[in-house]
Amino acid sequence: MRVLSWRPRYQGLSEPAPARETRDEVEIHRCWAPAAGKSLLARFFSAWWLMKTGFLRALFSRGTLLIPSSPPTLGLVGWWLSWLGRRYIYVLHDIHPDLGLALGRLKPGLIAGLLRFVQRRNLARATVVTITQGMAQRARQIQPKADVQVIENWVDVSAISPRPKAASNFAQAQGLVSTFTVQYSGNLGLLHPLDGLVAAMGELPDCKLVFIGRGARLPATRQAAQGLANVSFHDYQPLEALADSLSACDVSAIALEPGADTLAMPSKLVGVLAAGRPVLALCPENTELGQLVSQTGCGVVVPDFNNPKAVAAAIAKLKSDPQGLAVMARKARELAVSRFALAQATASYHALVQQKR
Repeated sequence: MRVLSWRPRYQGLSEPAPARETRDEVEIHRCWAPAAGKSLLARFFSAWWLMKTGFLRALFSRGTLLIPSSPPTLGLVGWWLSWLGRRYIYVLHDIHPDLGLALGRLKPGLIAGLLRFVQRRNLARATVVTITQGMAQRARQIQPKADVQVIENWVDVSAISPRPKAASNFAQAQGLVSTFTVQYSGNLGLLHPLDGLVAAMGELPDCKLVFIGRGARLPATRQAAQGLANVSFHDYQPLEALADSLSACDVSAIALEPGADTLAMPSKLVGVLAAGRPVLALCPENTELGQLVSQTGCGVVVPDFNNPKAVAAAIAKLKSDPQGLAVMARKARELAVSRFALAQATASYHALVQQKR
Protein backbone atom coordinates (compact mmCIF):
# COMPACT_ATOMS: atom_id res chain seq x y z
CA MET A 1 0.00 0.00 0.00
CA ARG A 2 1.20 3.51 -0.79
CA VAL A 3 0.19 6.77 0.86
CA LEU A 4 0.76 10.10 -0.88
CA SER A 5 0.70 13.07 1.46
CA TRP A 6 2.42 16.36 2.24
CA ARG A 7 5.02 16.96 4.89
CA PRO A 8 3.09 17.96 8.03
CA ARG A 9 3.73 21.21 9.85
CA TYR A 10 1.94 20.31 13.06
CA GLN A 11 2.94 22.28 16.11
CA GLY A 12 4.38 20.06 18.79
CA LEU A 13 6.44 17.89 16.44
CA SER A 14 9.92 17.62 17.86
CA GLU A 15 11.36 16.66 14.47
CA PRO A 16 10.12 17.16 10.89
CA ALA A 17 8.48 14.13 9.34
CA PRO A 18 10.71 12.38 6.77
CA ALA A 19 9.97 12.73 3.07
CA ARG A 20 9.81 8.95 2.71
CA GLU A 21 9.34 6.15 5.20
CA THR A 22 7.71 2.73 5.53
CA ARG A 23 5.50 1.81 8.44
CA ASP A 24 3.83 -1.58 8.82
CA GLU A 25 4.51 -2.34 5.14
CA VAL A 26 2.89 0.96 4.08
CA GLU A 27 5.04 3.20 1.90
CA ILE A 28 4.58 6.86 2.84
CA HIS A 29 5.66 9.60 0.44
CA ARG A 30 5.37 13.14 1.80
CA CYS A 31 5.64 15.89 -0.79
CA TRP A 32 6.85 19.43 -0.17
CA ALA A 33 4.20 22.12 0.28
CA PRO A 34 4.46 25.88 0.90
CA ALA A 35 3.71 27.21 4.35
CA ALA A 36 0.37 28.99 4.22
CA GLY A 37 0.67 32.63 5.28
CA LYS A 38 -2.08 34.62 6.91
CA SER A 39 -2.92 36.76 3.90
CA LEU A 40 -5.73 35.80 1.54
CA LEU A 41 -3.29 35.66 -1.38
CA ALA A 42 -0.95 33.31 0.50
CA ARG A 43 -3.83 31.02 1.41
CA PHE A 44 -5.04 30.92 -2.20
CA PHE A 45 -1.53 30.08 -3.42
CA SER A 46 -1.12 27.30 -0.86
CA ALA A 47 -4.52 25.83 -1.75
CA TRP A 48 -3.71 26.03 -5.47
CA TRP A 49 -0.33 24.31 -4.93
CA LEU A 50 -1.85 21.45 -2.96
CA MET A 51 -4.59 20.99 -5.56
CA LYS A 52 -2.13 21.04 -8.48
CA THR A 53 0.40 18.64 -6.98
CA GLY A 54 -2.35 16.45 -5.56
CA PHE A 55 -3.96 16.08 -8.97
CA LEU A 56 -0.67 15.17 -10.70
CA ARG A 57 0.28 12.65 -8.00
CA ALA A 58 -3.17 11.08 -7.93
CA LEU A 59 -3.45 10.95 -11.71
CA PHE A 60 -0.45 8.63 -11.98
CA SER A 61 -1.30 6.43 -9.00
CA ARG A 62 -3.89 3.77 -8.38
CA GLY A 63 -6.43 2.95 -5.70
CA THR A 64 -8.95 4.85 -3.65
CA LEU A 65 -8.22 8.48 -2.87
CA LEU A 66 -8.64 9.68 0.72
CA ILE A 67 -8.99 13.47 0.63
CA PRO A 68 -9.34 15.84 3.63
CA SER A 69 -11.63 18.85 3.52
CA SER A 70 -8.92 21.44 4.06
CA PRO A 71 -8.27 23.23 1.83
CA PRO A 72 -11.72 22.83 0.22
CA THR A 73 -10.26 23.02 -3.29
CA LEU A 74 -8.36 19.76 -2.70
CA GLY A 75 -11.63 17.86 -2.98
CA LEU A 76 -11.85 18.91 -6.62
CA VAL A 77 -9.00 16.47 -7.33
CA GLY A 78 -11.30 13.61 -6.43
CA TRP A 79 -14.25 15.09 -8.30
CA TRP A 80 -12.21 15.52 -11.50
CA LEU A 81 -10.69 12.04 -11.32
CA SER A 82 -14.04 10.46 -10.52
CA TRP A 83 -14.99 11.09 -14.15
CA LEU A 84 -12.10 8.77 -15.05
CA GLY A 85 -13.49 6.06 -12.79
CA ARG A 86 -11.50 6.80 -9.63
CA ARG A 87 -13.21 6.45 -6.27
CA TYR A 88 -12.55 9.00 -3.56
CA ILE A 89 -13.41 9.34 0.10
CA TYR A 90 -13.88 12.93 1.21
CA VAL A 91 -13.22 13.37 4.95
CA LEU A 92 -15.14 16.40 6.16
CA HIS A 93 -13.39 17.71 9.30
CA ASP A 94 -14.89 21.17 8.89
CA ILE A 95 -17.51 22.60 6.56
CA HIS A 96 -16.71 25.59 4.37
CA PRO A 97 -17.92 28.25 3.74
CA ASP A 98 -20.42 27.69 6.56
CA LEU A 99 -17.73 27.72 9.25
CA GLY A 100 -16.22 31.00 8.08
CA LEU A 101 -19.66 32.60 7.84
CA ALA A 102 -20.64 31.40 11.33
CA LEU A 103 -17.43 32.85 12.82
CA GLY A 104 -17.76 36.15 10.97
CA ARG A 105 -14.43 35.62 9.18
CA LEU A 106 -16.18 35.40 5.82
CA LYS A 107 -18.94 37.58 4.44
CA PRO A 108 -21.69 36.44 2.07
CA GLY A 109 -20.61 37.22 -1.46
CA LEU A 110 -18.45 36.02 -4.32
CA ILE A 111 -15.85 34.06 -2.30
CA ALA A 112 -18.46 32.38 -0.09
CA GLY A 113 -20.51 31.49 -3.17
CA LEU A 114 -17.46 30.06 -4.91
CA LEU A 115 -16.57 27.94 -1.86
CA ARG A 116 -20.14 26.67 -1.65
CA PHE A 117 -20.01 25.73 -5.35
CA VAL A 118 -16.74 23.86 -4.79
CA GLN A 119 -18.12 22.09 -1.72
CA ARG A 120 -21.17 20.87 -3.64
CA ARG A 121 -18.87 19.41 -6.31
CA ASN A 122 -16.68 17.76 -3.68
CA LEU A 123 -19.66 16.09 -2.00
CA ALA A 124 -21.51 15.09 -5.17
CA ARG A 125 -19.49 12.07 -6.29
CA ALA A 126 -17.62 11.14 -3.12
CA THR A 127 -18.06 8.72 -0.30
CA VAL A 128 -18.26 11.34 2.43
CA VAL A 129 -17.05 10.87 6.01
CA THR A 130 -17.94 13.30 8.79
CA ILE A 131 -16.94 13.19 12.45
CA THR A 132 -20.37 14.05 13.93
CA GLN A 133 -24.02 13.40 13.13
CA GLY A 134 -24.66 17.13 12.96
CA MET A 135 -21.98 17.55 10.32
CA ALA A 136 -23.47 14.65 8.36
CA GLN A 137 -26.85 16.37 8.38
CA ARG A 138 -25.28 19.66 7.24
CA ALA A 139 -23.42 17.89 4.42
CA ARG A 140 -26.69 16.39 3.15
CA GLN A 141 -28.27 19.85 3.23
CA ILE A 142 -25.47 21.23 1.05
CA GLN A 143 -25.53 18.27 -1.34
CA PRO A 144 -28.70 16.09 -1.13
CA LYS A 145 -27.06 13.46 -3.36
CA ALA A 146 -24.14 12.99 -0.96
CA ASP A 147 -23.36 9.48 0.32
CA VAL A 148 -22.48 10.32 3.95
CA GLN A 149 -21.45 8.25 6.95
CA VAL A 150 -19.97 9.12 10.34
CA ILE A 151 -16.58 7.95 11.63
CA GLU A 152 -15.76 9.83 14.82
CA ASN A 153 -12.38 11.18 15.84
CA TRP A 154 -10.07 8.65 17.46
CA VAL A 155 -7.24 8.38 19.94
CA ASP A 156 -4.51 5.85 20.60
CA VAL A 157 -5.63 4.68 24.05
CA SER A 158 -2.37 2.79 24.55
CA ALA A 159 -0.23 5.88 23.92
CA ILE A 160 -2.40 8.13 26.12
CA SER A 161 -3.58 6.54 29.34
CA PRO A 162 -4.52 7.84 32.81
CA ARG A 163 -1.76 8.67 35.23
CA PRO A 164 -1.77 10.57 38.55
CA LYS A 165 -1.17 14.30 38.32
CA ALA A 166 1.65 13.91 40.85
CA ALA A 167 3.45 11.63 38.34
CA SER A 168 3.32 14.23 35.56
CA ASN A 169 6.66 15.86 34.80
CA PHE A 170 4.84 18.92 33.45
CA ALA A 171 2.80 19.27 36.65
CA GLN A 172 5.91 18.96 38.77
CA ALA A 173 7.84 21.52 36.70
CA GLN A 174 5.01 24.06 36.79
CA GLY A 175 4.11 23.63 40.45
CA LEU A 176 0.65 22.21 39.78
CA VAL A 177 0.72 19.05 41.88
CA SER A 178 -0.81 20.47 45.06
CA THR A 179 -3.17 23.02 43.43
CA PHE A 180 -6.52 22.29 41.81
CA THR A 181 -5.79 22.84 38.13
CA VAL A 182 -7.97 23.43 35.08
CA GLN A 183 -6.20 22.86 31.77
CA TYR A 184 -7.00 23.91 28.22
CA SER A 185 -4.73 22.01 25.84
CA GLY A 186 -4.79 22.50 22.07
CA ASN A 187 -5.72 25.09 19.50
CA LEU A 188 -7.08 28.36 20.88
CA GLY A 189 -9.19 28.98 17.81
CA LEU A 190 -12.09 31.24 16.96
CA LEU A 191 -14.48 28.35 17.61
CA HIS A 192 -13.54 28.31 21.27
CA PRO A 193 -15.08 30.88 23.68
CA LEU A 194 -12.59 31.32 26.53
CA ASP A 195 -13.24 34.76 28.04
CA GLY A 196 -15.63 33.46 30.71
CA LEU A 197 -13.16 30.77 31.74
CA VAL A 198 -10.31 33.25 32.12
CA ALA A 199 -12.39 35.77 34.04
CA ALA A 200 -13.63 33.00 36.34
CA MET A 201 -10.13 32.59 37.70
CA GLY A 202 -10.47 35.95 39.40
CA GLU A 203 -13.12 34.26 41.56
CA LEU A 204 -10.90 31.23 42.24
CA PRO A 205 -7.56 32.40 43.71
CA ASP A 206 -6.89 28.91 45.11
CA CYS A 207 -7.09 27.31 41.64
CA LYS A 208 -4.91 27.51 38.55
CA LEU A 209 -5.74 27.69 34.85
CA VAL A 210 -3.12 26.41 32.41
CA PHE A 211 -3.25 26.98 28.65
CA ILE A 212 -1.08 24.78 26.42
CA GLY A 213 -1.14 25.64 22.73
CA ARG A 214 -1.50 28.43 20.20
CA GLY A 215 -4.18 29.80 17.90
CA ALA A 216 -6.01 32.85 16.62
CA ARG A 217 -7.59 33.53 20.02
CA LEU A 218 -4.31 33.35 21.96
CA PRO A 219 -3.45 37.11 21.90
CA ALA A 220 -6.92 38.11 23.13
CA THR A 221 -6.85 35.40 25.79
CA ARG A 222 -3.46 36.58 27.04
CA GLN A 223 -4.81 40.11 27.19
CA ALA A 224 -7.86 38.99 29.17
CA ALA A 225 -5.61 37.15 31.64
CA GLN A 226 -3.43 40.14 32.47
CA GLY A 227 -3.26 40.64 36.21
CA LEU A 228 -4.34 37.08 37.00
CA ALA A 229 -1.40 35.33 38.65
CA ASN A 230 -3.18 31.97 38.59
CA VAL A 231 -3.40 31.84 34.77
CA SER A 232 -0.38 30.68 32.75
CA PHE A 233 0.39 30.04 29.08
CA HIS A 234 2.69 27.43 27.55
CA ASP A 235 3.59 26.41 24.02
CA TYR A 236 2.62 23.08 22.49
CA GLN A 237 4.43 20.19 24.12
CA PRO A 238 6.26 17.56 22.02
CA LEU A 239 3.94 14.82 20.84
CA GLU A 240 5.87 12.24 22.80
CA ALA A 241 5.08 14.24 25.97
CA LEU A 242 1.38 14.69 25.24
CA ALA A 243 0.20 11.98 27.63
CA ASP A 244 2.28 13.58 30.38
CA SER A 245 0.99 17.11 29.82
CA LEU A 246 -2.65 16.01 29.55
CA SER A 247 -2.28 14.45 32.99
CA ALA A 248 -1.06 17.69 34.58
CA CYS A 249 -4.52 18.80 35.69
CA ASP A 250 -7.64 17.86 37.61
CA VAL A 251 -10.14 19.00 34.96
CA SER A 252 -9.80 19.71 31.24
CA ALA A 253 -11.80 22.47 29.54
CA ILE A 254 -13.32 22.10 26.07
CA ALA A 255 -15.08 25.12 24.53
CA LEU A 256 -17.30 25.44 21.46
CA GLU A 257 -19.22 28.43 20.14
CA PRO A 258 -23.01 28.13 19.66
CA GLY A 259 -23.88 27.36 16.05
CA ALA A 260 -20.52 25.75 15.36
CA ASP A 261 -21.40 22.29 16.67
CA THR A 262 -22.71 21.11 13.28
CA LEU A 263 -19.62 22.49 11.51
CA ALA A 264 -16.73 21.10 13.58
CA MET A 265 -15.89 19.08 16.70
CA PRO A 266 -12.87 19.85 18.95
CA SER A 267 -10.39 17.06 18.29
CA LYS A 268 -8.75 17.73 21.66
CA LEU A 269 -11.70 15.99 23.34
CA VAL A 270 -10.56 12.43 22.63
CA GLY A 271 -7.09 12.99 24.11
CA VAL A 272 -8.65 14.38 27.27
CA LEU A 273 -10.92 11.35 27.56
CA ALA A 274 -8.05 8.93 26.99
CA ALA A 275 -6.06 10.64 29.75
CA GLY A 276 -8.99 10.04 32.08
CA ARG A 277 -9.67 13.68 32.85
CA PRO A 278 -13.14 15.05 33.66
CA VAL A 279 -14.42 17.47 31.02
CA LEU A 280 -15.52 21.03 31.70
CA ALA A 281 -17.62 21.62 28.57
CA LEU A 282 -18.17 25.30 27.81
CA CYS A 283 -20.97 25.03 25.28
CA PRO A 284 -24.77 24.92 24.95
CA GLU A 285 -26.38 21.83 26.43
CA ASN A 286 -28.11 20.86 23.17
CA THR A 287 -24.90 20.55 21.16
CA GLU A 288 -23.40 17.14 20.40
CA LEU A 289 -20.48 18.00 22.68
CA GLY A 290 -22.80 19.02 25.51
CA GLN A 291 -25.01 15.97 25.11
CA LEU A 292 -22.04 13.59 24.99
CA VAL A 293 -20.60 14.98 28.24
CA SER A 294 -23.89 15.10 30.13
CA GLN A 295 -25.24 11.74 28.93
CA THR A 296 -22.05 9.79 29.59
CA GLY A 297 -21.27 11.48 32.91
CA CYS A 298 -17.65 12.21 31.95
CA GLY A 299 -17.86 15.84 33.08
CA VAL A 300 -20.12 18.86 33.44
CA VAL A 301 -21.60 21.31 30.93
CA VAL A 302 -21.66 25.07 31.51
CA PRO A 303 -24.11 26.57 29.00
CA ASP A 304 -23.66 30.10 30.44
CA PHE A 305 -19.97 29.93 29.55
CA ASN A 306 -19.53 33.70 29.06
CA ASN A 307 -20.59 34.30 32.66
CA PRO A 308 -17.49 34.13 34.90
CA LYS A 309 -19.57 33.46 38.02
CA ALA A 310 -21.30 30.49 36.38
CA VAL A 311 -17.99 29.02 35.23
CA ALA A 312 -16.36 29.66 38.63
CA ALA A 313 -19.29 27.99 40.40
CA ALA A 314 -18.95 24.89 38.21
CA ILE A 315 -15.20 24.65 38.88
CA ALA A 316 -15.68 25.20 42.62
CA LYS A 317 -18.29 22.44 42.74
CA LEU A 318 -15.93 20.04 40.96
CA LYS A 319 -13.12 20.95 43.34
CA SER A 320 -15.31 20.25 46.37
CA ASP A 321 -16.25 16.75 45.20
CA PRO A 322 -13.16 14.53 44.81
CA GLN A 323 -15.23 11.36 44.71
CA GLY A 324 -17.44 12.76 41.95
CA LEU A 325 -14.32 13.79 40.02
CA ALA A 326 -12.96 10.26 40.30
CA VAL A 327 -16.19 8.84 38.86
CA MET A 328 -16.09 11.32 35.95
CA ALA A 329 -12.44 10.44 35.30
CA ARG A 330 -13.26 6.74 35.16
CA LYS A 331 -16.18 7.33 32.81
CA ALA A 332 -14.01 9.53 30.57
CA ARG A 333 -11.46 6.75 30.13
CA GLU A 334 -14.17 4.13 29.58
CA LEU A 335 -15.71 6.32 26.88
CA ALA A 336 -12.35 6.72 25.12
CA VAL A 337 -11.80 2.96 25.08
CA SER A 338 -15.33 1.95 24.11
CA ARG A 339 -16.08 4.62 21.49
CA PHE A 340 -13.00 6.51 20.33
CA ALA A 341 -10.21 3.93 20.28
CA LEU A 342 -7.92 3.97 17.25
CA ALA A 343 -8.62 0.32 16.43
CA GLN A 344 -12.32 1.03 15.91
CA ALA A 345 -11.71 3.95 13.56
CA THR A 346 -9.09 1.94 11.68
CA ALA A 347 -11.54 -0.90 11.14
CA SER A 348 -14.20 1.53 9.92
CA TYR A 349 -11.86 3.19 7.42
CA HIS A 350 -10.51 -0.17 6.26
CA ALA A 351 -14.02 -1.41 5.54
CA LEU A 352 -14.83 1.82 3.75
CA VAL A 353 -11.74 1.69 1.53
CA GLN A 354 -12.50 -1.93 0.61
CA GLN A 355 -16.02 -1.12 -0.52
CA LYS A 356 -16.77 -1.17 -4.21
CA ARG A 357 -18.71 1.56 -5.94
